[in-house]
Order: sequence, then structure tokens, then C-alpha cells
Amino acid sequence: MIILEENYWKEIDAFKNVDKENWENWKWQIANRLTALEEISKIFPVSDKLKEAFLKTTEIFHFGTTPYYLSLIKEFSYDNPIFRQIFPSLDEIDEEKQKHSYEDPFLEDTLSPVSGLTHRYPDRVLMRATNFCSVYCRHCMRKRMFLEEERARTKEEYEKMFQYIRENKQIKEVLISGGDPLTLPNKKIEYILKNLYEIEHLDIIRIGSRELVVNPYRFFDEGLLEIFYKYDKVWLVTHFNHPDEITNITKKAVKNILSTGTPVLNQTVLMKGINDSKETIETLMRSLLKVKIKPYYLFYCDPVKGTLHFRTDIKKGVEILEHLRGRVSGLATPIYAVDLENGLGKVPVFPNYIVEEAEDYIIFRNYEGRTVKQRR
Repeated sequence: MIILEENYWKEIDAFKNVDKENWENWKWQIANRLTALEEISKIFPVSDKLKEAFLKTTEIFHFGTTPYYLSLIKEFSYDNPIFRQIFPSLDEIDEEKQKHSYEDPFLEDTLSPVSGLTHRYPDRVLMRATNFCSVYCRHCMRKRMFLEEERARTKEEYEKMFQYIRENKQIKEVLISGGDPLTLPNKKIEYILKNLYEIEHLDIIRIGSRELVVNPYRFFDEGLLEIFYKYDKVWLVTHFNHPDEITNITKKAVKNILSTGTPVLNQTVLMKGINDSKETIETLMRSLLKVKIKPYYLFYCDPVKGTLHFRTDIKKGVEILEHLRGRVSGLATPIYAVDLENGLGKVPVFPNYIVEEAEDYIIFRNYEGRTVKQRR
């Protein structure tokens, strides 16, 4: 966990005149998002190579980051895991590197009975509440939304989603995603939760958000915390990819969330040049537990257009799981999963610890490579 000192942002010239009240206001963070090259150039000198990458790539996939998330970058180059997640790269628009990728590989729009709602599994639906994010991650699984105008759904669209869920009683769980639903104002968040909460056959409401990573001051907002406390079916699923993203501000925000009775889970995407090492993932999982976030998923990078250059060999994730086994507890071990193309769902991928099977015994291999024969 990185300890950010008092007024840490004042070390950056562009933010040195920002007072504490503004910096720690989540609305200020969103209102002061950096979206243009001119703004970035005030933070660090942009080389010709980076300038070219920014200008050419953002003609297709736009850019945006909060001042907070930008302030976590230690080195402004693609070698830095945070910089690499948010700064545009020519790899995103390289046809050869993006070969065999798709705008919507999981058919979210196709498996959509009403606009903004995906029904892939019998018992749960995905509700895309907005296409706006306070930070646009270069690895986003819905990068097709970068091509759209930033907007929340209309009331009419929301009402059609609620009606569909009401009429399908096999649905027990709703995942509210986006974009990022927690960039919406509290009034709209409560409107969504209230309507879902009143559907008796719903057991769980999951909110998928990266605000805890990129704008943790969102959870200093008493209004949002009161909403979480009131609607106790809510679970928060966040998205940390690297240990450098976890700070003392994160810890305080998580304590605020947990005080409402809302559990916090994390899903990580395995990405080349960001976290594709055993040591990095182990440190990340340990760091998450230190601030009381439960590791949930480690995802194989999706075949989304503009993100394929982040993809590792699929076996890399298996190697990492084998490394974690025996070195960290089950609490720190995520499920390694692949989201199958054509909307066929997620499947877990595990190391194989069975060496041999016979009618009366099984030979197992442990995390150290040692084998043991056990009777059935």
C-alpha cells in the first residue's frame, strides 16, 4: 500500500493551487478530468512519439483520467503500469496487432432483450446504466463505447429494463455496470436501486465500478454511503490491476464502504507489461486483503478491438495460480477465468493437480511439485 502524504498532489505544478476541500471532492475530480493533450502537457513533457500516439489514437478511442489517478504515476512512460493503462498507444489502432479482435466479442448488444440490458445467464442480467467513465482504461472490455457520445440512459430506457426484470422471475441477480454507474449522481443511483430493490425475486444487486481505484473520494460522500446502507442487497465489485493503485486513501474509502455493510470484491485483468508476473499478482492480492478487499476474479484479457496487445499467453494465468497456491491463503486466491466469445459465458481455468487416476487410488501433485498417492 502506497502512503500518500498530506497535500501530496501539490507536488505536481498543475495542481499546486488546488485546496484539500476540492481535491477530496469526487465531483471536482470528475469535473477536472484531463481529456486533452494540452492538459497532459502541463503535467509532464510529452515526447514526439507520445504526442503522435495520443493524437492518432484519440481520433478513434478517446482519453480521460482523473487528477487523482494521474497523480499515482511515478514515471510517465509505458513502463509504468498506471500510465500504460490510461495513455493512448498506437498498438490500439495497429491492424496487425488487433487482428482477430471484435468490438463486441460477447454479444452483449445481441443478447439484449431491451436497450442497455444483457441477459446471458438464466438467473442474472447485466444493466449498462451509463457509458461514461471518469477514467477511460485502454484495456476496457466495452471499448466500443469509446466511440459513442458520453451519456447516461434515459428514464424510458431504465423503465424498460426494470419491466423486463419484473416479468422474468428466474432473474435473481442484477449487475449494474456501464461505463461506470458510480459516476452518476446520487439521486439517479438511488432511483435505480429503489426500483430494483422493489422487485421481490431479486436477491443480489452488484455494482461494477472502478471509482474506488481512480476516484476513491466518491466513497467519502455521505449521501452515497447512506444509499449503500439503505439498500442492503448491494455488493461492490471493483477493478484493481496493480499494487501501485492501492493507497491509504483506498483503505479509508473501503472502511467507509464496509461500514454500510456492503462487501467489496475485486476483479483483475491479466495484462502484458502491467501485471503479468507472479510477484506482481501476489503483491496485488496481498495488498487487496490488507485493505479488506476480497480478490474475486483474475481474467484472461478479452479479445476486444483496441486491447489485444495486452493479451498474454493463456497459460500465464495458470502459472500465476500455481505460484499463489501454497504461498497465499485461499482468501487471496482469485478464480482465473476466460470469458468465451459469442456470449457463451465465463469458464474457470485451473492448474491440474491430478497426475494419475486408477480404480483404487489417485496421485496428486502439490504446489511444490511433490506427489502423493491417496486411496479413493
